[in-house]
Amino acid sequence: MKSETFRLGLRSIASITPYAKKITDDEIAFLYMTMPSAIKRAVTDEMFAYACAQYRMDPSPNKDLPLDQQLLSYVYRLRDNRPAFDWGLKPDLGDRMLIGDRFHPQPVLAPLQQQQLPPASNPALEGLF
Repeated sequence: MKSETFRLGLRSIASITPYAKKITDDEIAFLYMTMPSAIKRAVTDEMFAYACAQYRMDPSPNKDLPLDQQLLSYVYRLRDNRPAFDWGLKPDLGDRMLIGDRFHPQPVLAPLQQQQLPPASNPALEGLF
């Protein structure tokens, strides 16, 4: 992703989002500079534009994240409702982008089954002392 695309996307989204603070060019340049280079290489300009479009269509975007991470959450897999950069891009991102004119909600994941632990074998816990 080029810095110009990142700047234009962030500035545009911040200007139309009622609760977002306005971002200066210096702040955007610094955010881009601090973004890991792996993200800059993995995310294309088209992907970032898709993320901006998805954000605009999202009926309830995640307001708990910084704006740049909110946008990246539409292209990266999520862990705890945050983009998990180490998990990579969404596996179906190409298909999502082909029909980018409608909103694609985040997939609902089934809760993990809790692992059953064996009973305690500590003598102190069993009252043997």
